[in-house]
Amino acid sequence: MSLAQGSDRVLTPGQQRVLELEDGDSFLLQTMPIDEDGSVLPRWRYRRASQIAARLTSWARERHVLVAYRMIDKNTARIWRLGTI
Repeated sequence: MSLAQGSDRVLTPGQQRVLELEDGDSFLLQTMPIDEDGSVLPRWRYRRASQIAARLTSWARERHVLVAYRMIDKNTARIWRLGTI
């Protein structure tokens, strides 16, 4: 597990992936409405890919990493690392 710089907080898989990417690389972010016990969650109980991608973009910007995303559908987004700022 990776720790965020300067804190005891564990990085999310998306945050870890952004830090692993080289400039110009991308990954596919997909949301899956499945609970920890394997049951499917109602649509209103999980975040859409656009919400996760927007938060990831903001998080990266705070760490001087420029990230862009493009929505493929409401549950899928392509995330690109563009460089550092």
